[in-house]
Amino acid sequence: MNDETDHHTVTAPKIPTEDGLKFPLDEYQASEQEQEALDGAQAILTEQCMERFGFKYAPSVNTSTSTGHRHAGVFGILDMEIAARYGYGRQAETVPQAEAASPRSEDEQVALSGANDLTLEDLPMSQEEAERRGGSEQKINGRRVPVGGCTRESFLKLYARTPDAIDLLYVFSLQRDAESAALADSRIKNVNKLWSACMKKKGFVASDPMKAADQLGFNDNTASPRAINAAKKDVTCKQQVNLAATYFDVQSIYQNRTIHANIKTLDVAKRQLKERIKIAESLVS
Repeated sequence: MNDETDHHTVTAPKIPTEDGLKFPLDEYQASEQEQEALDGAQAILTEQCMERFGFKYAPSVNTSTSTGHRHAGVFGILDMEIAARYGYGRQAETVPQAEAASPRSEDEQVALSGANDLTLEDLPMSQEEAERRGGSEQKINGRRVPVGGCTRESFLKLYARTPDAIDLLYVFSLQRDAESAALADSRIKNVNKLWSACMKKKGFVASDPMKAADQLGFNDNTASPRAINAAKKDVTCKQQVNLAATYFDVQSIYQNRTIHANIKTLDVAKRQLKERIKIAESLVS
């Protein structure tokens, strides 16, 4: 897949930040807002399932940090203001931590997750299969618990209602394959060398702009004065060699090639995504 017959001269404009960046395969994935709706819908489906067994379900709150957009950091650090404030750290919004939930009873845990000795082979792969099997051997309040519990049921009802559902990671896998092919492309290797030479002139030795913090020894102290200085030089060098635009253009070439080779399956995935979003919107509205 690393044939380089397309677009030997990259033509993308300079990219100041990743805000609003859109790769070709993004069309086949949920947007940030859509994914938020899907996550909310799955929580509601889990809650409805748990209520059947007499339990009140409170989904865990995501306390991870958010950078605000899908492709944050895809080209390393690009924003001079962020580099000057955070170095190789990330400007992120921290979600407040909720009060710790009280421990679940054994029955409640079984209702949520199913038997604790389940393997992947034990799980139904679609909601149709789950309904055909009729549930697990575990019963709570006279009702058979779904195989894999309410967590599995909510996933299947939203993401795999029928056996022909495209794997949730299918598009992500194509994206990673295209990215790997792009990294082996001579245009990416060349811009990396230009960036590395620029950094060396400024007193920092690194060969891979995507691993700069690690190669420069800043993983444990990403916001030290020296790390901030290096991050600022990093941004300057990326701008000088037009690194982000080169990465974007070359990765887009390989993603478009991947789309062309897998268009039939991707069209099905896109249709199924729209169906899931409709279900999600009906649940969270």
